[in-house]
Amino acid sequence: MCLIVFSVMKVRGKIHLPAGRKTMLVGGGLTGFINGLLGISGPLSSAVFLTLGLSPVAYIVSEATAAAAMHIVKAVTYGKFDLMNMHIFLNGFFIGCAMMLGNFIALRLVSHVNKKPYQRVVACVMIAVSLWLFVTV
Repeated sequence: MCLIVFSVMKVRGKIHLPAGRKTMLVGGGLTGFINGLLGISGPLSSAVFLTLGLSPVAYIVSEATAAAAMHIVKAVTYGKFDLMNMHIFLNGFFIGCAMMLGNFIALRLVSHVNKKPYQRVVACVMIAVSLWLFVTV
């Protein structure tokens, strides 16, 4: 529900978090904590990156870099505790490869999009996904 409120406020221009290292540090820590507990943080990290006012390509690259770093650390940690076997690793690896291909294709489209409309689209998708999760779970 918080993501819906955040997204609506972002679309309407009512929320302005300071773009800087403190916002990234607090947002990244909160996102990492929630991802470590639940394994999901995509919408939350999207909300953090939306506050930075990045161009569409910079937004995607920043989100991808953070996700890659987080997932590498998780894979190593789960492997050290024998919580991941080769079957799980290969499933994640192949899904990740497919996601990289999708991102590469999408980059061609996103590189020509203006920042403000793109941020609105991302916020609206966050609202739609949050509502869908709220209704189906």
